[in-house]
Amino acid sequence: MRLVAPTGVLLSLVLWMSPTRARAEVVVEPPPDDAGSQLGADPKLLGPAAAPKNGAPRPVLTHKGQVQVSVRAALGLRAIATYDSGVYCGATDKDTSSGYAPVCTSRAPTTLNFELGFGVARKLDVFVELRLGLEEDFGALETSKAGPRLVGLSPGVRYFYSEGQRTKLFSTGQLAFDFTAYKDPGGVDRGNDLGIRNLNGLWMDFAREYGAYVYFGETATFARWFDLGLEVGIGIQGRYP
Repeated sequence: MRLVAPTGVLLSLVLWMSPTRARAEVVVEPPPDDAGSQLGADPKLLGPAAAPKNGAPRPVLTHKGQVQVSVRAALGLRAIATYDSGVYCGATDKDTSSGYAPVCTSRAPTTLNFELGFGVARKLDVFVELRLGLEEDFGALETSKAGPRLVGLSPGVRYFYSEGQRTKLFSTGQLAFDFTAYKDPGGVDRGNDLGIRNLNGLWMDFAREYGAYVYFGETATFARWFDLGLEVGIGIQGRYP
């Protein structure tokens, strides 16, 4: 009889606490409607776990309305075919009357290219490119010790396609103006050259304000002589605002 009272009290206490404990175990915090707004961050800068859950596509980083400054370095090959057998283009040929090769193939001088542009639409940039040679090119004669450095100006447009959130492919269409000061053996300037230029590559935007890209390109000029150049390069770009 002495054990009945304590046992009854203990059983009553357990039954009284059980509903409270059950209610505490099933209370679950509701998930946030938008992880990005809860974190106070821009949703496009968050990872997959913080992507919107309403099925909307992630925003694509674009250059629209931004001023762009870019710099890139290029390495390449070229072939020059002269319109006159007496013109020296960097190679010799004993089988010709002049001793000069009619077609000269070689590595193109390394260039450093600067670009100023503006994003006029989500997929379209307009820009102008300045090309400056880091190495001297061939001179007027085989015996010339030094030649001019490449100087070129190329305005054009860049179109983006196959867009991802941060990566996309691009292609450009450009005019090519070559102001390199090639001279003939008498020291007379051979004049400027004119042609077309195209770059194709992969673009990567790390943020709205900056990105990088890799590319291959082709340039063809034909006023002074026919000059076909192929190049590969890498570039970086900063944008504002």
